Amino acid sequence: MSAFLKITKQLPSATKCLSRRIDLINLQQIRNVSSLPRSATSQAKEQQYMKNDRVPPNYSLIYRTAMENYIAWSMHVSSLTAAVIGGAAIYQYASKTPLMDPQLVETTLVMHTEDIYVFALGFLAINAVLRLVVSKLPLRIYKNNEGKYLAVYHSQFPGGITHHHFDQGDVREVTYFFSPWNGSTYKLGKKTSLVLENYFKTPWEFQQMLTPPKKEE
Repeated sequence: MSAFLKITKQLPSATKCLSRRIDLINLQQIRNVSSLPRSATSQAKEQQYMKNDRVPPNYSLIYRTAMENYIAWSMHVSSLTAAVIGGAAIYQYASKTPLMDPQLVETTLVMHTEDIYVFALGFLAINAVLRLVVSKLPLRIYKNNEGKYLAVYHSQFPGGITHHHFDQGDVREVTYFFSPWNGSTYKLGKKTSLVLENYFKTPWEFQQMLTPPKKEE
């Protein structure tokens, strides 16, 4: 019985000692985590984006589309197909060679050899619409501490980019008849763009871009 009472008396001190040891272990783990390099990959990516986009160092990234690879590939494919079709048309016109053997017309989707021009023009029209939509998709948006914004777009040439500057609050939502992108179409200054709210770093960045700065009295 006396042994049991002795153990009971020592139990609180042992529990306190164990709790202190656990706290020390947790504190050491926190120190180890805090000593790790913070988000090195994301910061390195942002620096790489700024370098590739030729953005001044006083700007910071607030918006980045997740569809950049799809946009780039669509521009490359569009440029390649347009070049092939245009080159074939120029060669056929210059050489005066028949575009298609008349005997093959019955086995194709065209009724006349000249109908292939209609298909080619239709394909080029689709490419033109695709490039028009892509030109309105900002790849990234940067801002500085003075309320200045810089949007980066794909240029009409493969691998190129264009810059567009606008101010905080100089943004408004616009709607167009029969447009499937109503609700995501905004005027960034004078340029119409397709901006998706989910691609901003935080919802606050989106709201701040829409809100005009307060005028100093």
